[in-house]
Amino acid sequence: MHLVLPRDASLDGHLVDGAIGYLTLTTGVVFALALAFLLAALLFHRARAGRTWGQHTHGNRTRDRVLMFTVALVMFVAIDVTLALRATRDLEGRFWRYPDADPAALRVEVTARQWAWTFRTAGPDGRFGTPDDVVTLNELDVPVGRPVYLKLRSRDVVHSLYLPSFRIKIDAIPGMTTRAWFQATEKGRSEIGCAQHCGVNHYKMRGLLVARDGADYRDWLARAETDSRLRYDPAGPTAIGGWDWETGQ
Repeated sequence: MHLVLPRDASLDGHLVDGAIGYLTLTTGVVFALALAFLLAALLFHRARAGRTWGQHTHGNRTRDRVLMFTVALVMFVAIDVTLALRATRDLEGRFWRYPDADPAALRVEVTARQWAWTFRTAGPDGRFGTPDDVVTLNELDVPVGRPVYLKLRSRDVVHSLYLPSFRIKIDAIPGMTTRAWFQATEKGRSEIGCAQHCGVNHYKMRGLLVARDGADYRDWLARAETDSRLRYDPAGPTAIGGWDWETGQ
């Protein structure tokens, strides 16, 4: 799967890759068996010496119907039911276990608008919507080895935050606050995209996620906090873009 998917830089991305790999394998096997069956039918039931027309049936015999039902049931259980159970296990066991009580989690408020992403983290005072908030446009810097907890809102239409290297895609919906979380396992740069068509410049709604190790992240954060205080404008759009993390107001 590494040949066709972006590199996995997340703690739980292997769960998504495993589901994709299982689906690819099982549907590939079914496709190969269907081709083999069709090829056998062409070879053994074709017209030949002593037979003017190829043999065929209408498939309306009881044994034909039982065979078709059995094959369909086996495919349904082996592919759909198995994947549904696997996805439910992974969602409830990992992806929906949000780090609400984890003091080490980096909390990020994400505001989507046509056609940009704004990322906001609380400054030293630990509160959102204050002058020391760290606000970045189309760039999200995160520490390696710590949970990153996202809450998303949209200013206009439906957008979808897509982090392919972290196997995360979550919609930002007007009038709602959605959430997701991930954890980077290695430092590096990866792409941020919008996976929901949101207007004529949808293709421009791209960004950069930078995962930094401990010292590098601390140095970056110190510079970013200083820059945010210097450029803070209480009447500016970034100043009024935050909300209280707990109450959502």
